Amino acid sequence: MINIIQQLKNLKITGGIIWLLELIHGKDYLAPKLNHLRSLEHGTVGREVAEMLDSKQYRLIPKFENHDLKHIILEYEMTMKDEIRMQAYLIGNGNFTFPCLIFFSLGIFYPTIWKDLLNEYKLGKNTKSIHFLTLDDCMELQLIDIKNEYGRNHNCCRNCIIEN
Repeated sequence: MINIIQQLKNLKITGGIIWLLELIHGKDYLAPKLNHLRSLEHGTVGREVAEMLDSKQYRLIPKFENHDLKHIILEYEMTMKDEIRMQAYLIGNGNFTFPCLIFFSLGIFYPTIWKDLLNEYKLGKNTKSIHFLTLDDCMELQLIDIKNEYGRNHNCCRNCIIEN
């Protein structure tokens, strides 16, 4: 019991969530799904998610599959600052879930990105909602097509921010 308490003290917020989910489901719970994603054609959403995870030496985490999908489509890096930027975008996009709000609140510790957060929020507000898009629904589709429909880096979206 003391060992578990020590482990909990040493974990970051995301690490704690991942640790708990892996404790519940098992570390290799989604290994077959990740292997399937690796087998998909180049350029598909699923293959790109697998390659991103592999490049970081990450694995699919239960309940985080759709979150990883959003990183790929919205082109946010897997860093704390980009994570917070993505949460600002998602809040603007209509995602008011508890995890989204918690991660966004960490922005208080990063004053250098505060201006970015307002811009990301506005961008999210002016793009198609990505909230209900799932990896299972689009893993075999071409990433470029999904980015064209849901992505944040289009001139039309940038013009919406300038106008607002």
